[in-house]
Amino acid sequence: MAKIVLVHGAFNELWGPNELKSRWLPAVRDGLWHHGLAIDDDDVEVCFYGDLFRRAPGTADDEKFEQSRAGIEQSLHEMGGDTVAMLGQAANDAAFDRTVDMVTIMATDPDLRTKMRARIEPLVDDETRVLVAHSLGTVLSYMALAHHPRWKVHTFVTLGSPLASPMLGDMLDPPLVDGKGQWPGSIQRWVNVRAVGDKAAAVPLAERFGDRVEDVLVDNGHRAHAPEPYLNSRPTGDAIAAALTADD
Repeated sequence: MAKIVLVHGAFNELWGPNELKSRWLPAVRDGLWHHGLAIDDDDVEVCFYGDLFRRAPGTADDEKFEQSRAGIEQSLHEMGGDTVAMLGQAANDAAFDRTVDMVTIMATDPDLRTKMRARIEPLVDDETRVLVAHSLGTVLSYMALAHHPRWKVHTFVTLGSPLASPMLGDMLDPPLVDGKGQWPGSIQRWVNVRAVGDKAAAVPLAERFGDRVEDVLVDNGHRAHAPEPYLNSRPTGDAIAAALTADD
């Protein structure tokens, strides 16, 4: 099994695990380049769940989707631009439409969280040292880690994470207690990498999960929320390298 498991964020419904791995593995290697550390292809696995957000035209589920979508679209409009940008870094009508589709599926599929966790659980075993998650994937990864305290994953790296957003509080499982989140299982180190200008990651995770979370700011330029600049950044490479070389 893989030493590193990568978990993608929103809006990857038209990709697949092999396509994402071909894009992301070079970025991970570039992050590790700072340490002169090399990894094999088999050391990395991608948790893919994007297809769960693809519609099924002509089905009863799609009719339910259409019935709910208009109301959700209106609600997102009323929330304002900052909220929509947090959800999907929406910068145009197409991005907003994708955000509405994503939120509608999340609202109409009661089994979605279970289906998403079923994608990550088979990929983690005693060989897995580090879980690296981006955007919405940090929510999935956090819940999976919290539900599997016996996993031996050493380090959790979150990239552009919205986990501290007030909007996501009611979605978390386990739920918040007095506004605070539970530490994710047996994780020994949690590094949260945030980019300047990334609205999805505007709130430091230490505010919700405690001072043990290491919040680090990076400059991703005009691609503030994109996964590749996060993956090849030095703080991400530092965290992965430390996890792979840790004695325990």
